[in-house]
Amino acid sequence: MKTIKIFFITTILFTLSAHSQITKGNWMVGGYVNFSSNKSEYKPTNGVKSTSSGSGILLSPTIGYFLIDKLSIGLSPSFSYSNPSNGDNTFGYGGGPFVRYYLLKPDNRINILTHIGYSYFTNSRDSHSNGYVLKAGPVVYFNSSVGLEFTIDYSRSSSSYNDGSDFLSKSINIGLGLQVHLEK
Repeated sequence: MKTIKIFFITTILFTLSAHSQITKGNWMVGGYVNFSSNKSEYKPTNGVKSTSSGSGILLSPTIGYFLIDKLSIGLSPSFSYSNPSNGDNTFGYGGGPFVRYYLLKPDNRINILTHIGYSYFTNSRDSHSNGYVLKAGPVVYFNSSVGLEFTIDYSRSSSSYNDGSDFLSKSINIGLGLQVHLEK
């Protein structure tokens, strides 16, 4: 009987605190990791195009502020590693702003996020790139403050090298994120 009472009390407490803090004036801190598979097109100055494919990982901490209920803006520095099929491994870093909107009511235990971000990047191959990312997916809240995100992302970036050559990259990514929402 004691076990049943503890179970019901725990369930009630968890249910009462299961809504998220995606309301005006709150902060969001956390981050995400993306695993990517990409196809790239390289256009050197000599005019001979080449394509490659590869995989990579992107780590990106985030900090955001909710301007209104369900809408946040923020900054996200990023660190990456890529392994192209016909080249050397590349390490990079950069960052940029993002805008994020949650589609369902703030008190839902599961919500859907949409996200658009811009980033400027530099890497170990002396290239500089800028691009954008679009992502969407469900967020599952463990309690009122912590949410686990599962996203599908599309990113597109263009790079230029010191020798004048250009590089265009498009990728589909699967992402996993953890955000902590801090109440005002």
